[in-house]
Amino acid sequence: MSAATALRNAEPWHIHLADEQTEVERQISLMGELDVAIDLGELEVVYQPKLDLKTDRITSVEALVRWNHPQRGPLRPDLFIPMAEDANRICDLTLYVLQRTIDDLAAWCQHGLVVSAAVNISAKLVYSNEFIDKAKRILAETGIPRNRLIFEVTESATIDDPSAAVAALQHFRDLGIAISMDDYGTGQSTLTYLKQLPLSELKIDRSFVQHAHEDANDALLVQSTIDLAHRLGLRVVAEGVEDRSCLTFLREAGCDLAQGYFIGRPTSPEEIREMLTSHTSLAA
Repeated sequence: MSAATALRNAEPWHIHLADEQTEVERQISLMGELDVAIDLGELEVVYQPKLDLKTDRITSVEALVRWNHPQRGPLRPDLFIPMAEDANRICDLTLYVLQRTIDDLAAWCQHGLVVSAAVNISAKLVYSNEFIDKAKRILAETGIPRNRLIFEVTESATIDDPSAAVAALQHFRDLGIAISMDDYGTGQSTLTYLKQLPLSELKIDRSFVQHAHEDANDALLVQSTIDLAHRLGLRVVAEGVEDRSCLTFLREAGCDLAQGYFIGRPTSPEEIREMLTSHTSLAA
């Protein structure tokens, strides 16, 4: 093989390695920029409303973090949240969201608005003493009722070590915070297992909800989950409600709360206040 041929054959590898190096450098740069964004308060917290299907009013919201990067534009949460996990900044990021959520809850309370707010807690933080201690300090400085806060955890955060999960989640319950099991149905836990956990709420994953009004199997799964959860004393939230037919099915199935684009997209604290004041949603 000639030297020229060998060089040509090697070029794709050089390009591939260069691309990998560029991606690594980009990730490192972005991580540093995320640190700055957290420290300077440049991240935005928006809220997606949840509709109470008995009163037809917005009674709860879910806090979601957004990053509108000054150079790169809006970045997807599924890009920078795993990055924060890998760099051990997820505690700081979640505490940032928690503080902003508490501040917004306090502002809504000042306007006489009664609403609860959910904050997503990653699997790492469920067992983090550092997070628990810092969350306690934040809560100690606020005057909002603790029962206005909900911590959402996923099945995967609890399934590996049930005993440890019970103890960890009980720390949050002892603070007066409700616990919600997020994305239920995507893991391996059963409602019998969930009975061991100090839960207040169950969120049925959107993959089962979206077509429940037209798919018999999904309908059966959603209905049975609602019935069994109620027997365990759990409130039920359905995620991924995208149209009125789905909402009607959930209402008839006895679901407690509905969340999805048909109810309302994630929006600013000011828009949520307007929605709460006027008792409006897209589902009205």
